[in-house]
Amino acid sequence: MSTGQPPHEAPAHESWRGTRALRFAWTLASAFVVESLVIGLAVLPAALFFKQHVLWMGDLALAPPGLLFLAMAFLPAYLIFAACLMALSAGASKLFGWRPRPGADMRIADLEPALANWARYGILNHVVRVLVGPALRNTPVWVWYMRANGARIGRRVWINSLDVTDHCLLELGDDVVIGAGVHLSGHTVERGRVRTALVRLGAGTVVGVSCHVEIDVETGPGCQIGSLAMVPKGSRLKGHTTYVGVPVHELAPVTKAPIGDAVP
Repeated sequence: MSTGQPPHEAPAHESWRGTRALRFAWTLASAFVVESLVIGLAVLPAALFFKQHVLWMGDLALAPPGLLFLAMAFLPAYLIFAACLMALSAGASKLFGWRPRPGADMRIADLEPALANWARYGILNHVVRVLVGPALRNTPVWVWYMRANGARIGRRVWINSLDVTDHCLLELGDDVVIGAGVHLSGHTVERGRVRTALVRLGAGTVVGVSCHVEIDVETGPGCQIGSLAMVPKGSRLKGHTTYVGVPVHELAPVTKAPIGDAVP
């Protein structure tokens, strides 16, 4: 009896049995172990710093002035943790080969190795975004982390959004500015499949607040994308041109009416 499914795809009720169930369990287990190790190693230097701080203060640590001084150690300890977490997370994704490649077309139900790697890469990135992203976004430190995580980024780039993901699928030229709330990634999910492609932003491109930029998008140098715009996948935007709207379209230049035609 026909299942109504294409012949090359398994029926839906078989999607997570047998080999697929083992792949799912292995994906979660390996991500959990690696993430636990990354976080533990990142916390260790910060904990040692704080411990040394307590030992250095001695009995003064329990006095009111000492407690204040001890509390002030939390900020540098956090910054130590943040730097270690970003470096270790980026290093783990490269060491284990979890970084996705452009041009992938992966069926979710099969949970093939490439999809598992993409998922684990996303888990590593998400933990960094949650634990240190709000404090460090829109700083050179965050750009450094994205470079370490596989992004190709030029000079003087500013990124003020934590929804810029799939770093290893991004190529950003010099002087690119990405505004707050921008969603930009190198993957899309369509009809049960995950597809990946590069996103290339030319030098001087500005992406306005709360824009949505899909995969396989390229912009020319000096391109301006207005706030709240949506750039569909596969778009090619010209340089030194302003785009607005959903989906984006070229903004016609505003010309001044002759003075003699002005309405009184």
